[in-house]
Amino acid sequence: FTNSRLRSSLVATTTLGKPSTYFELSRPAKSSSSSWIVVYRSNSIRESTTPMWDKATIDLNSICSDEILRISVKKEEKKKCKEIGSFETTIQCLIESCQIDEHMRSSFVLQPTSTRGPRGRQSNKKTGQITVVSAYMQRRDEVLNEIRQKSQKLILDHYLSSGENNPLQEISTSNSKFSDYVDAGLDIGLCVAIDFTSSNGDPQKPGTLHFIRDGMSNDYIDAIESIGNAVEKYSKSKDFPVWGFGAKFPSDVSPELAVEELPVRHIFQCGEVESATGTQGIVDAYRYVFELGFHMSGPTVMLPVINAAAFRADKIHKDPSKQLKYTVLLILTDGVVNDLDSTKKFISNCRHLPLSFVVVGIGRADFTEMNEWNEQQPDLRGRFTFVEFRDLQFDPAALSKKALERLPEDVVDYFTCK
Repeated sequence: FTNSRLRSSLVATTTLGKPSTYFELSRPAKSSSSSWIVVYRSNSIRESTTPMWDKATIDLNSICSDEILRISVKKEEKKKCKEIGSFETTIQCLIESCQIDEHMRSSFVLQPTSTRGPRGRQSNKKTGQITVVSAYMQRRDEVLNEIRQKSQKLILDHYLSSGENNPLQEISTSNSKFSDYVDAGLDIGLCVAIDFTSSNGDPQKPGTLHFIRDGMSNDYIDAIESIGNAVEKYSKSKDFPVWGFGAKFPSDVSPELAVEELPVRHIFQCGEVESATGTQGIVDAYRYVFELGFHMSGPTVMLPVINAAAFRADKIHKDPSKQLKYTVLLILTDGVVNDLDSTKKFISNCRHLPLSFVVVGIGRADFTEMNEWNEQQPDLRGRFTFVEFRDLQFDPAALSKKALERLPEDVVDYFTCK
């Protein structure tokens, strides 16, 4: 591993205020003479022309110790990030630059990079300078020992296994892996929302989606158990709220009201308590609903349950004592969503929250719109995943793996950008 810390002095790039900046370290791509692969991205320093970033710890296995590297400084803007400038160097040059007295050190000059020419040419214009505060190499076991003792960095020497016991496969970004956060104490919560609209059919009739015979299972229960058991392994409290939507309940205030006069409940608590305990508790809460006198109705509206999950995630996001908490909202629905456009917009605007959305389609409805949404690019899709239950209904491990395949990337993305 190599450890380094950088500070910068930037030329003012805007008259509207100081930039929020971060830096990226990249290595040349072997397949192209004009491409670079990012191997590390620093934390962001807010509104400063003299930022000092946190110490970077980089596995030398991700780069060659003697190859040319590029360090680029970028500023954050509302819709995208823009490069301020860059320079090329080597690991050895970074280390040597800080081995002399601090007041005599020379700085690396930041210059805007042209997109033309091999590796990109740099102009004579100066946009800032970088000073290496410290840089040195450490053995892997020394780094890991430091982590365990001081908990300053999230670096591991293992990957999470994949397969039936662990559908959350390892993914890595520039400088963090999902397993880094798991080892540091990641706590994933689960919220479950279940569709009780009339398109599910009469739950007392065999062949309908909510029908349960003599305590046996149905597709809703199978989906809950498959995905719930996978997420539960990463939850400390195992307290999972369970909500229903799309049903009508008799009024205690006006019991004389006819069914058609009753309001549709687009969110209601399932179970006798606010949160169920574990996956079995979710199933018990779901079964409890059928002991109540309710009427399936419609339309299928998701925003109220999504808002409830977002409210919980926002409280986590703003609470400094919950640094490593994350939430998954699992929605099980049987058909066309009536508020799909507003739902898409809301979810795409939730990327600043520790929250992922997993929707499982139950039954044989037309899920074309959901599948199209699922195939969109991340900036349009948001942290959203859709899977059709019937495609994998006889393989619970494959179902949970498919439903949660983006969760590790979502977790790393949130904590990296936080």
